[in-house]
Amino acid sequence: MFSKLTSILQHAVEALAPSLPLQEDFVYHWKAITHYYIETSDDKAPVTDTNIPSHLEQMLDILVQEENERESGETGPCMEYLLHHKILETLYTLGKADCPPGMKQQVLVFYTKLLGRIRQPLLPHINVHRPVQKLIRLCGEVLATPTENEEIQFLCIVCAKLKQDPYLVNFFLEVGLIQP
Repeated sequence: MFSKLTSILQHAVEALAPSLPLQEDFVYHWKAITHYYIETSDDKAPVTDTNIPSHLEQMLDILVQEENERESGETGPCMEYLLHHKILETLYTLGKADCPPGMKQQVLVFYTKLLGRIRQPLLPHINVHRPVQKLIRLCGEVLATPTENEEIQFLCIVCAKLKQDPYLVNFFLEVGLIQP
């Protein structure tokens, strides 16, 4: 309950505060997520009782807005920050640990929305396809998991991207799996 009130107050302050440049705003939301892990000792509370889902959603909105404001195919500073600071790799690690509980679901939703909403090709970037590959392996590890729907949606969007650009399948083939 307290967390919900905090979230509402945070949104009110953000609405009244002067808007920051997109990159500063993006970095602010990412640092707020990482700050949670530095400061929190109660890792048993569900992720929905934190501001993490809201910060992830804001980061997605910023990336979409940035792409809409740029020329087609041009990478903006927020996307560059996401790629260079290996944010997807970090999110994968947090999702795998599922700490706080429900974080895996949030990570799957973030990846799904990111791949679905951003028009520029992301999968060719090593700092995208490596964590996507790891997240694919994580899907289905546990049968009848509470994140089954999110796993399916994530896998569907990856398949859609591969169907759109079939050459990308090479990023997901592992040498040990290919038989001559």
